[in-house]
Amino acid sequence: MTSKIRLLYFCAICLSGVAAFGCASLIFGPRPEPPKFYVLTPASAAPAPPSSPGSSGGLTLGLGPVKLPAYLDRNEVVIRAAENRLEFSKNDRWGESLEKNFARVLARDLAAHLGTQQIVVFPWYATTLIDLQVQVEVYRFETDVQGSAQLSAKWTIRNGDGSKILYTAESNFSQPSKPGDTTEAVAALSRDTGDLSREIANMVQQVRLQQPQPPSRPQ
Repeated sequence: MTSKIRLLYFCAICLSGVAAFGCASLIFGPRPEPPKFYVLTPASAAPAPPSSPGSSGGLTLGLGPVKLPAYLDRNEVVIRAAENRLEFSKNDRWGESLEKNFARVLARDLAAHLGTQQIVVFPWYATTLIDLQVQVEVYRFETDVQGSAQLSAKWTIRNGDGSKILYTAESNFSQPSKPGDTTEAVAALSRDTGDLSREIANMVQQVRLQQPQPPSRPQ
């Protein structure tokens, strides 16, 4: 086989491959876009500051149960298309359970605001000594089509064994983001979570000052 014939043969193979690829694209459609995965992040990546006489460094705070709406118990990122209509993203996914991610980030933010690393996320052992408990029920946690990231939640502070309500409130937060940009939307939702942690931490400190101080625990 001469060089010219070999070249023509090679070109024919290439053209056949291109044609086959084009036909496959027409039959099966374009390849779907691969999914993207997102997680919430703490407002501050810095560790909790060292305790001081005016801080809550000696506090052991129990966080939970933390509950999110059932419609958020899914992998797809949710967008509120209208007040009574939700849309689920085809390609954007949460990297883990949103409820667990939310609780962990809230705990990190509370630790930073309260100056303590002793944040215990529910469930905890019955033998764990808890000073105060914070329960959180989230009503809304998603962005709308304008890019506004909304967080609405009821939260309750209880005594250490959970038998008495010491304070309860509802909080509503909103952070702007670029419409259609999931990366910015998740960052805005993270900021909402940080705002909630700040509000809870401020009240935890006030409630703790009103509580009788327990005797020192054995080391």
